[in-house]
Amino acid sequence: MENVFNKAAAFLFESLHDGEQLVLNWMGEKSLFVRFNKSKVRQVSDVLQMELSMTLKLNETQSTLQIPVSGDWQRDEQQLDRALKNLRSRGQGLEKLPFYIPAANNGESHSVYEGELPECSEYIDIICSEASDVDLAGILISGSCYRGNANSLGQKHWYESTSFCFDYSLYTEKEKAVKAAYSGTKFSQQEFIESLNDAKTSLEYMGIENKVLKPGKYKCYLAPAAVAEVLGTFSWGGPSQSKLRRGSSPLLPYQNEGKTFSEKFTLKEDFSLGLHPRFNAEGEVAEEQLELFKNGKLQNLLTSTATAKEFALESNFANASEGLRSPLITTGDLAKQDILKELGTGIYISNLHYLNWSDLNKGRITGMTRFACFYVEDGEIVAPIKDLRFDETIYNMWGDNLLKVTDFAEIAVNTDTYFRRGPGGNSCPGLLIKDFNFTL
Repeated sequence: MENVFNKAAAFLFESLHDGEQLVLNWMGEKSLFVRFNKSKVRQVSDVLQMELSMTLKLNETQSTLQIPVSGDWQRDEQQLDRALKNLRSRGQGLEKLPFYIPAANNGESHSVYEGELPECSEYIDIICSEASDVDLAGILISGSCYRGNANSLGQKHWYESTSFCFDYSLYTEKEKAVKAAYSGTKFSQQEFIESLNDAKTSLEYMGIENKVLKPGKYKCYLAPAAVAEVLGTFSWGGPSQSKLRRGSSPLLPYQNEGKTFSEKFTLKEDFSLGLHPRFNAEGEVAEEQLELFKNGKLQNLLTSTATAKEFALESNFANASEGLRSPLITTGDLAKQDILKELGTGIYISNLHYLNWSDLNKGRITGMTRFACFYVEDGEIVAPIKDLRFDETIYNMWGDNLLKVTDFAEIAVNTDTYFRRGPGGNSCPGLLIKDFNFTL
């Protein structure tokens, strides 16, 4: 696939007119998809997909289009030629951009993260065998994701990563569900069995009648999957330099009101996870690690080159949206076997969904409990709970009300498959939080 990208890039760069700059971004995948229902295989699909995004820059204007690539050079050559002519035609009526970023040679990089993944038949044998005693539905995604970037000034970056994610749910006879996921870059049968057994244990509790809790504040344990949902919402504007500068940010209370986070809370971008390329669409390469919050103190915001140019700042080569690409929350000292004991009486939250900002400028998030969430009394699970809606600020969750952080984290691979497999993921521990606010 890299050879196809190189050939397309060479052809396009040789076809440019004087003054034109061309930036290319490659998106490709070789993926296996297996759908399960009632613990049986219902669909198996192999996907090979290649796409090229082309951005033509000229006279402080730019225009972008995206085309599929087949690997048949005679066909691709004609399509690339038409696409370049189309970009020239589009660019004739464009106005100059106020914070135009010309192409630059940001050097070369080549990153390949090789995973250890089974063949399709091995996956199926393991999953169907271990799940034969339960009602399982889910989807397995496995394979390689490719990203490339090059421009007409000599810049060249290539990234490949091999990973998998088995996103699944177990159901009771009354169709109450436990959601779980096992993902990473190296598939371990033993680790999968442990994940499945944990889900089976939770499923047994789901047979108990739901406990209906009144709205109010409860001591809660948020499992890594639930923490990842909160972090995903925070990524919508939270770490963005431009959002804060424009006065539309959850960090305004931190900046203006003296709100703080707990010294137990450290958040960073960590590309060493191997789940996302370090280069952005302009081919600018971010540092391998960038601390955003260290022991509760703000260290950096994600700053794109456009934002840096607008506000006379230094760029750290964030993407255009200034969102998190490979976030990691550092671990603490709460052992897995001590979670229920430390929780005492409260709510064990396995998963959250329907999250959104309820008050962006106050850092307030709302959402719902989802699937296997349990009421715990004196360190023992009593019953599953009827779904609750929470409304809570990041300053409580990650600040004064943060009691403990687990000594383990779970890596979640991005499961986005709209149009194509998306790179990325996160590493999150579990969090023990007091006075977590439920409103409905």
